[in-house]
This record gives sequence, structure tokens and C-alpha cells, in this order.
Amino acid sequence: MAQKYHAEIVCADSRTIYKGMDIGTAKPSIEEQKAVKHHLLDICEPNMAFSAAEFKVIAQKTILDIQKRGKLPLIVGGSGMYIDSILFDYKFRNDLSDSSVVKLSGYSIEKLQSIAIEKYPKEFGTIDIKNRRRLLQLITKGPSKDDDRNSKKVDSLVIGMRLNNAKLKQNIELRTKDILNQNFIQEVTNLKEKFGETDVLKQTTGYTQVLEYLNGNIAGLDALYVAIVNATWQLSRKQITWFKRNKNIHWTTGIPEIEDHIKYYL
Repeated sequence: MAQKYHAEIVCADSRTIYKGMDIGTAKPSIEEQKAVKHHLLDICEPNMAFSAAEFKVIAQKTILDIQKRGKLPLIVGGSGMYIDSILFDYKFRNDLSDSSVVKLSGYSIEKLQSIAIEKYPKEFGTIDIKNRRRLLQLITKGPSKDDDRNSKKVDSLVIGMRLNNAKLKQNIELRTKDILNQNFIQEVTNLKEKFGETDVLKQTTGYTQVLEYLNGNIAGLDALYVAIVNATWQLSRKQITWFKRNKNIHWTTGIPEIEDHIKYYL
């Protein structure tokens, strides 16, 4: 689609932004990047924090640049918060700076979850409750503003691919076999040796399980395969739940439907 409509791709994925995380994130290959220009890949190291707010700033500048050159920006992803930050022009909180974070950072994850759900029960269900940074941000800064997925604020066409559960599960199983055959374990080993077990690695599906395998907590490649498949399946369900809330998405089942939407939009 990008080649046919002279588009450039803006990658809206919270993990392909990281250098070295290639196989486990299904990052576009060198050949694919040569065929179509891709943006926002490999922009930081996996020991660095990178927020949706930072993504929004860079992505908006990138989109404007693509448009100025007469091309079509095609946002592809990925991470729901990243995509929605553009579509709905989210107004994010400031980065953590409150001195209370020092005290809170010593709390257990369970304690932080308890505080967060008591203070912000509605927003609690919209964040990764296993992510310490997200919990601290919610507790100390409150929820993001303008979180309204029924009021799209940019001129855009939003398309989603719908798969039945059997096909989705099959795709996940094939993908897992493929990445394990591509030396994914070695990729994680190299990242661990270079950066240690960073929060990014520990909180990324696939990488989490390989770290467990390397640490002896998952016994054998067969068990590793099953663990990655199950974790990826759970992630896919969360993604589906997130995107179902966006009433602007045109759900499709194949290329002909997608092309019909694009032709009508353009």
C-alpha cells in the first residue's frame, strides 16, 4: 500500500524504536526499509526510557515533513497509546519530577497498584499495571488529558485488520517458530550482556520469556516456545480490547477492503 500510494511509513511501535531489538519485534528488514522509507526506528538504546508523549512530538514533526514533501504519511502499529496520541492529540502530563516519587519508588509493585486503583480506579485499567513507571506517573501526576477516543482530531483514515481467533493463534505460533529460528535467543543474550536486564527487555513480550529461559526459569526450548506463544496471545487480546474502544476504525479482513477505503478517502 505504501509503494502504491507513494507513502512513507511512521512506525508507531513502542519497541521497534529500540536499537538491537530486531528479531523479537519483527522490525522491518533492511530490504523493506529500502523499498519504502520508514521513520522512528532505532532512535534510542534499550536502557533508555521513551514515552508516548515523546513519541507524539517526534511523530508529529515527521508527519509534517512527509506531507511537505508531497508524500502520504502512513502510521503503522503497534502500540495503541502511540497511535491514539496522534489521532486524538493527547495532552500528556509533564515527566516525573515530584519529590514524592523518591518515597514511592521504594514501595512494592503491589503497594503501588493499591494506591493507584484507590486514587484513579477508572484510569487504573487503562495502563500496564505491572509497569512501575506507569504506576508512579499515574499516582503522582494523575491521568492524561483529552483521552477521548470518540473525537478524532486529525484528518485521517484509520484501518484495522480483523482476524478470527483461530487464524490469529496460528499466526502467533508461526511467528514464534520463525523468531526462534532466527537466533532470537542470541539477540536477547547480546542485549543482556551489553545493557543488563533493563526494564524494556523485562517488559517486552518474547524478550521477557527468553530472559527467563536464560536465567534457568524456563526449562527447554519447547517450554520457551509455549511461553512466548501464550504471552503473545495475551498481548493480542489486550491490543484488541484497546482498539475496540476506537469507534473511528474501519475494520477490514483483506487488501480489497483496505483499497476501497483508501480510494474513497483520497
